[in-house]
Amino acid sequence: MSAVWRASRAAVKRRRLQTFVIGLVVLCSTTTVLLALGLLDVATSPFDKAYAAQRGPHTVAAFDTAKASPEQLAQTAGRPG
Repeated sequence: MSAVWRASRAAVKRRRLQTFVIGLVVLCSTTTVLLALGLLDVATSPFDKAYAAQRGPHTVAAFDTAKASPEQLAQTAGRPG
């Protein structure tokens, strides 16, 4: 083993409480990050996922051709809203 590994093992043996506390903090931090990522995944756009699972449209529009001509409907296809 190299001298660095021997020195680090000796330091861990001398400072057992500090090593335990640092390990505990790292464990808690990792658990918190994983929990947060899991919550973000679950909370991200639940309605979009439900609609995608159903493979259906968000809305269905029906037009009365007596009030709007096909040319008027074609003009509104590109408009926002």
